[in-house]
Amino acid sequence: MRNKIYSSTLFLFLTFIPYSLFSQDLIEKLSNEICQCAEKKQYKKFNDIQPCFEDVLLTNFKKIKEFYKAETIEDINMDEVGAKIGARIVKNCQYIIDIFGTNETEVAEVVEKDPNLKCTDLKNGDFYYLSKKYNGQSQDTTFVTISNNMYLKRMNNGRTFSLLSIEWKNDCAFELKFKESNDPMKKELSEPGEIYKYEVLTNQGNSVFIKNIRKDKSYQFELIKIN
Repeated sequence: MRNKIYSSTLFLFLTFIPYSLFSQDLIEKLSNEICQCAEKKQYKKFNDIQPCFEDVLLTNFKKIKEFYKAETIEDINMDEVGAKIGARIVKNCQYIIDIFGTNETEVAEVVEKDPNLKCTDLKNGDFYYLSKKYNGQSQDTTFVTISNNMYLKRMNNGRTFSLLSIEWKNDCAFELKFKESNDPMKKELSEPGEIYKYEVLTNQGNSVFIKNIRKDKSYQFELIKIN
C-alpha cells in the first residue's frame, strides 16, 4: 500500500501528468506538511523528499478518503492528488524554491548582458527551449511563437498549450500576461492576468539568453531561434 501511494503520486509530481479538481484546503494542508518535512530534514536532493510524500499521504489518507467518499485506495485517482500537491509545492514551498529553483529551463551558466544588444528581430518569430523535468533525467521541447502581442507556448508534442499576451517595455525587456492554458500544471501555477517579467541578455546567432525575474529572484534560460 505504501509503495503504491508513493509511486503514483511522486511520479505525477515529477513528470506533470494531468489532474482534475481537488479540495484546495486539503491540498494546501498536505503541501505545507510536505514542505515542512523537507525543510526539517534539510533535504538537498529532490529525490530525497520521497519519505515526506509517503508519510504525509499515509497520515492524511483518512481525510483524502472522506473527501472522495472512497472505501479503498483503488477508488481514488491518486494521480490527481499527486499532481495537485506537486503544483502547489512548486509554487508555494519557499524551501524547495530556494534549493531547487522554480524554472525548469534554468541554465547553470551565468550570462552577462550584452552592452550592444539589439532585439528587434525577436518581436515576431518561432523559437524553442528545452524544459528539464524536476527529476533531472529527461527533457521536453517547448515551442514558442511570438506574433505582435501574442506569445504562444506549445508543450508535450503540441498536445498542450499556454497563451499569453506580450508587451515590450523597451527594446529588450518585456512582460507576459497569462491568459489561458489547457496544460494541467500551467493552469495550476498561473492565474489569468498574472504577469511575468523578462529581460533579454544576449542575442547572437540562433541563441538568445533571457532573464526571468520572479519573486525578487532571477533565473536565466536559453531560447533557440527556428530558421
